[in-house]
Amino acid sequence: LMAYQEHRSQNVRQLRENLLPHFLRLDQLEEEPEASEEEEQPPSLTVEAETILRDAHQAKATDIHVDPCEDSYRIRLRVDGIMLDACELSRAQGNRIINQFKTLARLNPLPSFTCEESSFLYEEGDVSLDLRITAVPCSFGSKIAIRILEPSLAITQLEDIGIFNEGASWMRSWLDANAGMLLVAGPTGSGKTTTLYTLLHQLKMSDTHVVTLEKPVEYQISGINQIQIDPENGIDFETGSQALLRLDPDYVLIGELRSPASAEAALNVASSGRALMGTLHSKDAVGTVSSLRNLGMDDFEIAANLNLVVAQRLVRRLCPECRKQTVLSEQQVNWLKACGVQLPEEIWEPVGCDNCKGIGYKDRIGIFEVWCPIEEDRSMIMNHEDEYALRRHVANRGNPMMIEDGMDKVRRGITTVEELIRVGAMGPAMNVSTGKEKFEQQLLQQH
Repeated sequence: LMAYQEHRSQNVRQLRENLLPHFLRLDQLEEEPEASEEEEQPPSLTVEAETILRDAHQAKATDIHVDPCEDSYRIRLRVDGIMLDACELSRAQGNRIINQFKTLARLNPLPSFTCEESSFLYEEGDVSLDLRITAVPCSFGSKIAIRILEPSLAITQLEDIGIFNEGASWMRSWLDANAGMLLVAGPTGSGKTTTLYTLLHQLKMSDTHVVTLEKPVEYQISGINQIQIDPENGIDFETGSQALLRLDPDYVLIGELRSPASAEAALNVASSGRALMGTLHSKDAVGTVSSLRNLGMDDFEIAANLNLVVAQRLVRRLCPECRKQTVLSEQQVNWLKACGVQLPEEIWEPVGCDNCKGIGYKDRIGIFEVWCPIEEDRSMIMNHEDEYALRRHVANRGNPMMIEDGMDKVRRGITTVEELIRVGAMGPAMNVSTGKEKFEQQLLQQH
């Protein structure tokens, strides 16, 4: 055995010596010329724009809106999902700020006649912000919306997004199965992309090959191969999905299914035996069936490939320093009875303190609904059942619904009933736990 190992080592050394001259050595590479000082300098902002951006970051705003009015411009911030008025500027100041942000995002600073999108990275000290700019023409002038992304604050653990234990277990089981389609559903700004990127962070630590096809790439993750859609250079959903399948991926992420082309790309990936992740606009988990139908998918394709759906909303957290216990109001009782949930004896309400700047809420957390289709569900989809019948079937068999997860967080003092109402977790379309007879009566009234 020792003689064999010595002989094998000699062969390996000989092979290395024979091949080495044919490869480029790192110490032979010429150093790249240093970038000029102009290229090294980060984008500079005027005092007005820098002040707005700094205040928005300190307030933990997710979006900045520069809205044109008849005689002025209004600056508004979205903080914890709520739009807040920040200040009002003159027309000259507003136009100057819009032109500067558009210039830094490599957009034409002239008034736009179509919707334009771009982004740029802004760094100040230890803070690195990825700013996504959207410019649209309005009646009183150009408007821009700035999405603020801070890659350093990306969530990496499923428990940190607020999902309940059973839902997190189903998601991990799907990751282990490595097949089929996982969709995260919800309206715009409900945290769908954050949930998907949390799964990507889980996969980054495993021995798998992950490729994404996004428009645009939200966060850059080391160890994940991320492809950005660029139709001008020939990379669209069709060509991109065909190319990434030749890359031999284990998992594929398609950022958002918003068009028939993206839905077809997702279907091509999932039907090829790869695990597919994506986001979709839908009011709840079962509603994804109607959304996929509207994007051109046939029922047999949905039934064969849909493995797991996560529907979610973002609600504001009660400030733990100043929240106080109270009893249900008459309006809250009416809402909860209409939704058929058990009334809690006590709930919590916001107060306001220095810790939360007098708002009573601080940060946000997700409320979730996870649907893992079983054979009966797939049969109903194949039989072209509508989402009302499917939702009733899923609820009657005891599948955890979003309202239940929301009420659990209400009882624990994490959020309030008003927040569940505000984000639509208690809307009529989600009233599926009121019993079979009552639900059928409501459907008849709706039809």
